[in-house]
Amino acid sequence: MVTSGFLRAGEEANVPPPASDGPTWSFDEADEQAHDFLVHVAGERTMPEFLDDPVEHARANGLMLLFSEAIQASFETYLARMPEPRVEAWRDVVAGGASSEAFGPLTLQEQLDERQVSDALQKGRKQRGINLAVGVAFLAVLVVGSVVLWNEFVREDARTEGAFRFDDAGESPEVAARTGGPPVASEELIVAVTDPVSIAAGDGPEAERVTVAPFAHYPFTPGSIRASLFHYAGSGHVAFVGPEGFTESACLRASVVTSELRPLDTVTFGDCAQPVGREASVGCLGPSAVLLDLEIPPGEVDLPEGGSGFADAIRVQLVGDHEDYEVLTLRGTISVGGEESVTVPRFGGEVGEEIEFDLEAGRVGFCTITGDLPGRS
Repeated sequence: MVTSGFLRAGEEANVPPPASDGPTWSFDEADEQAHDFLVHVAGERTMPEFLDDPVEHARANGLMLLFSEAIQASFETYLARMPEPRVEAWRDVVAGGASSEAFGPLTLQEQLDERQVSDALQKGRKQRGINLAVGVAFLAVLVVGSVVLWNEFVREDARTEGAFRFDDAGESPEVAARTGGPPVASEELIVAVTDPVSIAAGDGPEAERVTVAPFAHYPFTPGSIRASLFHYAGSGHVAFVGPEGFTESACLRASVVTSELRPLDTVTFGDCAQPVGREASVGCLGPSAVLLDLEIPPGEVDLPEGGSGFADAIRVQLVGDHEDYEVLTLRGTISVGGEESVTVPRFGGEVGEEIEFDLEAGRVGFCTITGDLPGRS
């Protein structure tokens, strides 16, 4: 019987044979072996594009969706012979997978996670009678310990800034927009828009309609669009770089979020069936790149639902529009991890000047400065 899986149908998965034992490969040998492995995994599937870096090649063509347990087990024998930097890169992409990037309220996948936790807690309550006394004692110790640790280590070193730091010289937006030189992206602030999220159209609970859409249903191939954060005109801006002409038809969205995914600012650009947030100021526009403003608070922000948070991540999203799907998106997250902050690279230029954005992995885009400054669109 022919069965279907992620992007492929056949008798069984294309599991490459394990690598033979031997000495550690050179970097070129490791990349060549990885490419051969991916070709075997993909089978007859047509690759939308080929990248020399096998890790980026796997991301851009969605090949990690094909990695079953058997394929991962075989790939482990290849990792055993690769140089350590290659092993770390592959470990990162193998462990990545699809994530539920969200704007505003929690996404469906995050809601599902909460339901799973709630179910587990409900089952645990049925067995807690015997452990109640121990739990109360442990809670008392935990509270006392937390108070001691707070007084000792936290109170005097409370967090004061978000994850993104802007070196502001106090100029007006008009002056700031012309200073800083050409843009040079920070590697830790670059993300590929690769993570697919799709929900089929129809009735019934959304949880039962979560699906895996064929890549052909997305407006652009996963990984073909990349994004990065910049400091322009005294404000945070997200640059999207993609295939020639993508800005004419793509629906793009960017959002500043807290560590708990609470939105602080959301902007939308392009031909969107359902715009979310505010319309972005477009600081630079071209066939292969676009620059959108974001209001990124430098310090702690009070949240409408109560509590407070910091700007800890930037969520970016390519939104598809297909009659078969209620939700069809590719997503990515710009974050630096923990409570550390990173300085956002600054650039500037004159109105009408063509700007080049190089976001690595062969993604270079060009746009022309429009003079559209934050808050004046």
